[in-house]
Amino acid sequence: MTARFGRQPHRARIVAAALLPALLACGGHRDEGRDTENQPAGAAASAAGAPPASNAPSPTPGPATGSQTGASAPVAAVPIAPEEETRKEVVLFFQKKDDDLLGPEKRLILPGTSVIDQGKQVIAELIAGPRARGLLPTIPDRTTILGLYLDRGGTAYLDLSDDFVSGPPGGSSEDLATVFSIVDSLTYNLPEIKRVRFLVGGEEREALNSHLDLRRAWLKDMSIVKMDDDR
Repeated sequence: MTARFGRQPHRARIVAAALLPALLACGGHRDEGRDTENQPAGAAASAAGAPPASNAPSPTPGPATGSQTGASAPVAAVPIAPEEETRKEVVLFFQKKDDDLLGPEKRLILPGTSVIDQGKQVIAELIAGPRARGLLPTIPDRTTILGLYLDRGGTAYLDLSDDFVSGPPGGSSEDLATVFSIVDSLTYNLPEIKRVRFLVGGEEREALNSHLDLRRAWLKDMSIVKMDDDR
């Protein structure tokens, strides 16, 4: 027993020496510690997991076609002409030339805006005056709009410049035409506006030419309007 175990280390070294070339020939762990610096470019690329580089010259790029790129040729953009802007029709009320009633006149304003913006456009068209021969202006043409405000209850506060009350004085019928030209034009075209209060220069005024109280809220009155159509 002792003699046998005494020879075992020497035998192990012989076996190991005999098996070492065989292990190397089988390629065990061949990627670990391998020197790739002196290998050909193709072998180094294969070891790194990339295809070996080809020595063949690359083809000269030509015009791309659908079969080459897998996509159709680009289509030139065709400019689209902007559509004609649609406008909203409103009805303005001016004083009639032959009596004390108000007469209608149609105008176009920009749609898609807020009630306040549409209301300002209505007043601006009233200030510009009528176009029909049988109608008279109701607001001095130098008047400017200082502001238009609308509360939750539907009361519109129209703020105009001093020119609104500094024009030539008229009678009570002219003052009524001025007030209801504004009130009816706003309330008829904009249902959100239920009544109108007047401000001049940001403040309340007692009266218009000492005839009409400007401190009250004015409601629509279509009884003094003579409509020329079925609206």
